Amino acid sequence: MITLKGLIIREAPKGESNKLIHVLTAERGVISVYVRGGMKSTKNAAATQLYVYSKFCLEKTVDPKGPIFYYLNSSEPEEMFYELRLDVVKMSLAAYLADLIYYARIEGVSDMTEVLRLTLNTFYFLNRGQKDPEFLKSVFEFRLLCDIGFRPDLLCCPKCYKYLSDKMYLNMAEGYIECEDCCTDKDGMYVYELDRSLLHVIRHIALTDLERLFAVKISAKLQLKLTNLTEGYIRYHFRESFDTLKFYRSIT
Repeated sequence: MITLKGLIIREAPKGESNKLIHVLTAERGVISVYVRGGMKSTKNAAATQLYVYSKFCLEKTVDPKGPIFYYLNSSEPEEMFYELRLDVVKMSLAAYLADLIYYARIEGVSDMTEVLRLTLNTFYFLNRGQKDPEFLKSVFEFRLLCDIGFRPDLLCCPKCYKYLSDKMYLNMAEGYIECEDCCTDKDGMYVYELDRSLLHVIRHIALTDLERLFAVKISAKLQLKLTNLTEGYIRYHFRESFDTLKFYRSIT
């Protein structure tokens, strides 16, 4: 028997009365947990709802062919994020963020502490309505990719070592920034122009500690640029079109 805390990011029925939940944990990444009677029983209903952060007591079984299965023994909710369920914009954005985590394929990864903290902090601000949802979305998109191995080199141009200029360019394919003088493919499909403000913001998102990650305010004009960049970064690395993002866009 093992005990873990995690955030439920996806659920699906399994048969007439059981369900399968996918849980983001710090210790094991995303794990799949079978909840016996989860579609009918009220015993673990509160703790096994979508987007609830809970403490789980799990039975672990290992298939001879390799897969690991978890079965729920007991559970206790830690944070319900109740306000998400009262607002369609918040709920649709939470669904998109959960899709990004699921698509990142971080099953069985031994240390996802930073990703879990990022997700919980984002859900906290989204639940409380203390930050612009569009800002939360952009921060989450870019920082998630940074934390799972796709952090670009934002320190300086690798050719002339220039730290800052009026225009710099993020080459998503190569994973670094270039200054205006050194960039030879300014109109490339995966090359994004960065002014000083936008470069400052993405450096903050990529490099600052989580305690200060959301402690920045940006203008509506800058947010539009940031949205375009972070969604482009997701498209490049995931090569996937998310229906949850389309729905979120249709209501905002």
